[in-house]
Amino acid sequence: MANVDDKNFGLSEEAFSDLKDKLIEGDEQLFEHVFLRHFDVCLAYVVREDKAPEHLAYDAVMDALLTFRQKIMTGKITYGNLRYLLTRMARQHYYRRANKESATNFETLPELSEVPVLQLDPSATELLQRGWARLSDKCQQLLRAFYFLNQELKTIAQATGRKPEALRKQKQRCVDQLRGLVTEKE
Repeated sequence: MANVDDKNFGLSEEAFSDLKDKLIEGDEQLFEHVFLRHFDVCLAYVVREDKAPEHLAYDAVMDALLTFRQKIMTGKITYGNLRYLLTRMARQHYYRRANKESATNFETLPELSEVPVLQLDPSATELLQRGWARLSDKCQQLLRAFYFLNQELKTIAQATGRKPEALRKQKQRCVDQLRGLVTEKE
């Protein structure tokens, strides 16, 4: 059976408390200690136990570490079985990432050139294409899914793990951005 120090990255309760106070003051020693002591172990665990692709597991463990750090700083995490807690958080981050990837993936949507374009005046088409080319990838993907593939925002939101209201606002910002790029004078 592992002792309490092993369950807490080799730190006694007093050492953890001291490093936590230093972390709040800006000294990242606790975060570095946890990272060096647990990152590789946690990554291997998520890959092995959840059969996770390494790139997704890596991102999930990194996200969990950042969340863990933030929760320590805000006093939401106290001394206990910290190793188990961080590993559990990493697995939860992985599950969220895996669900997002398995849902409708924007990257699998057809390119703009594959989607029929409305017949517009040639100069208007050129302006639109120029604006579209300068639009961010995320905006292109969202607008393509909504306007060209006729997907509802609710469906896109479910597929991307976002709230429909947030996606509606993002869509409006993307439309405004495109409008600005189209009407912008070079």
